[in-house]
Amino acid sequence: MRYVRSLIIVLPLSVFGLACEGDDPVDCRTDGANCSVREAAVQAGVQVGAAFREVSATDDPKYLPALIANFNSVTHEHAMKWAATQPQYGVFNFDEPDRMIELAEANGMAVRGHTLVWEQATVDATPEYVTAITNPEELRTLMANHIRTVVGHFRGRVDAWDVVNEPLDTLGSEVYQNIFYQLMGPGYIAEAFELAHEADPDATLFLNEALVSDDGDKFDALLALTADLLVQGVPIHGVGLQGHFLTEAPNHDELLANLQKLAALGVVVELTEVDIIVRGPGDDAARLERQRQEFFDMASACLAVEACKRITFWGFTDRHTWIDSFFGPDLAPLPLDENYERKPAYFGLRDGLLSGP
Repeated sequence: MRYVRSLIIVLPLSVFGLACEGDDPVDCRTDGANCSVREAAVQAGVQVGAAFREVSATDDPKYLPALIANFNSVTHEHAMKWAATQPQYGVFNFDEPDRMIELAEANGMAVRGHTLVWEQATVDATPEYVTAITNPEELRTLMANHIRTVVGHFRGRVDAWDVVNEPLDTLGSEVYQNIFYQLMGPGYIAEAFELAHEADPDATLFLNEALVSDDGDKFDALLALTADLLVQGVPIHGVGLQGHFLTEAPNHDELLANLQKLAALGVVVELTEVDIIVRGPGDDAARLERQRQEFFDMASACLAVEACKRITFWGFTDRHTWIDSFFGPDLAPLPLDENYERKPAYFGLRDGLLSGP
């Protein structure tokens, strides 16, 4: 294995039992195959990704081998957001995402970019120098420069971007009136997509929204917004449904129906930011078995829709998850446990990936 700037860059797939170039492909549906999630994803023709933290990769020697062994797509949890890429007005920093992309390219992983425009009242990644602007043309110029610079820097190396993240009210169905909406009007969304497409015509461009996996007014609003952008000729190629299943489990039938409705518009769909906490009554074994079923339901819903091309987890091991900081420990929301062992949820995910045609 090689090391560059303290990150492991190349780990031979054979180290993990994965097929290398020239090997016969593994049929993950045969008895005793014991495939990894990565192998199951390749056989299913989809990407399965995880959010990446450089601090975890440098401090924990088990982190990168497990990431590379189990996933064929990666996105940076923090370092591609506005506050990280342009921490000061006109000053850009791409060091961390550059290192992550080198890692991904060396290990056959796709890269998702998250996110270009995101400003919400609760949690977001927009610096104060942006929200303090009062002149519409200054904000328009700044947004254009930011998108052109960031997307242009990664042109040809990032296959998909969350162009606008969480454009709707967190707990409502109206377009959220953030600083971009207030000064530029609702058309800021279309402008952002046009700018991103101009900067990298080959990248797949997404709206990404939270709390829309189930049927309801907010999903209807997202569907209508997507349809309206398409009618305008805006280069929107996909919609991401965030999968932070914190208050309730994924409902297979409603998730499937929503994916189908979006696909009918002609866009690709992805499940993004997925974490499904353990929940409900019973002992640990019963709770983990329930989580296994929930992972299966989520993955099998995606695999039942041809336009569903990727599932991205917000992390991959219970040792490193944002859930602990926000909601406390022991919610165990990810496929690998704190010791990087495969949980029942891992096998539910793998079986879900293999449930498609």
